[in-house]
Amino acid sequence: MWSGLVKTAKEGGIDVIETYVFQNGHELSPSNYYFGGWYDLLKFVKIVQQAGMYLILHIGPFVATEWNFGITCRSS
Repeated sequence: MWSGLVKTAKEGGIDVIETYVFQNGHELSPSNYYFGGWYDLLKFVKIVQQAGMYLILHIGPFVATEWNFGITCRSS
């Protein structure tokens, strides 16, 4: 899904992707990290890089309105 969305953004003239790194998605419990599936951060970074775009990552526990009660606002 990411490849198609990044490609569409690039074709639309966007040159920067900005996203949060959801701590409660990557650190399931203290020192128990997960970077697979939907949370494969390295894969996402490489897709953006291969598209020749810039990437801004907001890393940390704070997320504004895009993440409600630990559940992302994405569709499955």
